[in-house]
Amino acid sequence: MRLNEENERCLLYLDAFTRKPLIATAERQLLERHIPAILDKGFMMLMDGHRIEDLQRMYSLFSRVNALESLRQAISSYIRRTGQSIVMDEEKDKDMVSSLLEFKASLDSIIEESFSKNEAFCNTIKDSFEHLINLRQNRPAELIAKFLDEKLRDGNKGTSEEELEGTLDKVLVLFRFIQLMLEL
Repeated sequence: MRLNEENERCLLYLDAFTRKPLIATAERQLLERHIPAILDKGFMMLMDGHRIEDLQRMYSLFSRVNALESLRQAISSYIRRTGQSIVMDEEKDKDMVSSLLEFKASLDSIIEESFSKNEAFCNTIKDSFEHLINLRQNRPAELIAKFLDEKLRDGNKGTSEEELEGTLDKVLVLFRFIQLMLEL
C-alpha cells in the first residue's frame, strides 16, 4: 500500500525521470531492510494458516527487491521443521504417510497459487522432503510400503478407481524421495 502511495505521489508531483529511483529507494527502505523480521515474525503463521493471498503478496514484494532466496530458505526451514515433527513422532507412525501426503499437497497448492510455480521453490520442496523422509533410516519406506499394500488390498472399497490411482500416484512421489540405507 505504501509503495503504491509513493508511486501515486511520483505521478502527481514529480518528474517522470525520478519515479524509478524513488520507487527503488522506497522499496529498499520499506521492505528490503525488514525482510528478516518479516520472515521471523509472520512467515510460519502464513504457511500454517495456508494464507494464499498473503503469501502471494509476500512473494510479489520479495521479488521486487530480489529477496526470493531468503523466502526460499524460509520455506525450506518450514518444511524441514514441520516435516520433522511428522516423521520423528513414533507414536503417530500409522498416520505418517497420510500426514505427509496432506502436508505435500498443501505445499504444492501454496507453490502453485502463491509462488507462481517457481522452479527454485519446487526444487526446495523436493530437497526438503528428501531430507526429512530419510531422517529415520528405513522406517518411512516401510510405512509407505504398508500404506500402499493396504490401499491395494482394499482396492476400490469406498473410493473410485480415479481416486485410488490419484492416491497411489501421490504415494509414489513420496517413495521417490526415499534413499534406502543398505546395511552391509
